[in-house]
Amino acid sequence: MDVVQRNFFRLLRSGTFGGHEPVEPMSAYKWNRLYQMALMHGVAALTADGIERHRKDFFLTLSDEQKRIWQKAIEDTETANCKINTCAAELLGTLNKEQLRPILLKGQAMAALYENPLHRTIGDIDIFFPYSTQGRKADQWARSHGTEQPAEERDRMKYLWNGINIEHHHRMQRLTNPRLNRRLQNIISSEINCCDSSYVTIEGTKVETLPPTLNLLYIITRIVRYILNEGISLKQIIDLGMFLRKDGDKVDFVKLQSWLDRLRMQWMARLIGGLLVRIFSFTEDEIPFMNGHSDPSVDSVITDVLRLSATHNDNWYFTQGKNIFVRTSDSNAMIWQMRHSAKYLKYYPTETVTNFFATFANSLSRIEE
Repeated sequence: MDVVQRNFFRLLRSGTFGGHEPVEPMSAYKWNRLYQMALMHGVAALTADGIERHRKDFFLTLSDEQKRIWQKAIEDTETANCKINTCAAELLGTLNKEQLRPILLKGQAMAALYENPLHRTIGDIDIFFPYSTQGRKADQWARSHGTEQPAEERDRMKYLWNGINIEHHHRMQRLTNPRLNRRLQNIISSEINCCDSSYVTIEGTKVETLPPTLNLLYIITRIVRYILNEGISLKQIIDLGMFLRKDGDKVDFVKLQSWLDRLRMQWMARLIGGLLVRIFSFTEDEIPFMNGHSDPSVDSVITDVLRLSATHNDNWYFTQGKNIFVRTSDSNAMIWQMRHSAKYLKYYPTETVTNFFATFANSLSRIEE
């Protein structure tokens, strides 16, 4: 890591999980690079919290203009979160009155674990409907009350309500390997039916979230899906750490380990745990699903976190011109996806292979008839 990356992680560790490591001296140009890195990872307000905790450090030399920029990042994040909180409280309250049992995923449910919930960047509101009948009624409600025509995709619907992007999920999470996905859906269905959910309060409205053990599986699975398709998300790794420290005592780790084994996800889980150890100074004892085993190659994986620009599979789509030939919109994206999949093949072979071909098939589906 260079000095910008080292200081970035020091400030982010301080702003999220505490601790105080002295920052190294940097020029104004490098401080601007650090700011751009924080913006790219969606952790600007959390990094600003770290800067505030280091304000007396000798080498923390920010100009008035730079201080103003960091303060604006905090204010923008807080304003956006307040707007989303108001929308979530009203929307989920309405859906509850309709007896549709909306379950809030990630977003505000995760933000509630943070020291300052308004400093976690949130983009939209994700709602899971565990029962198909209620899910269909919720979609019908969205068609009638959404401010834009909903976009319906497999297992989910997207729409705009009060200026906020909303997603209805009819599958909490899915895998591309058919056998593993069936196991995952069975786990979700069984756990939703047999276990009490957790709740958070958003602006006076009591909102249902996932049962703790299932929630941790969801967090891990979501990180796995993100790793295979986009690269590692730093914000999601922080979410995992927050959940372990704040709600880890509510988790049945024996049950969780059995799920990870059934889903063949244990090696990916160890890799993810290793990132918490390496980046955020967790101990292996704080991460029971690691089983005391830290992946020796985790340092090489951190390069995914530090990549400031990458060509992801969003650019890997096929188009057909006037002739019979099909081409990709960005050949570099296809090469990136191939290399990226090969990198994680040893961690999750059954899912990595099917995920690659599922991405390929999805890209082909973009061809105009």
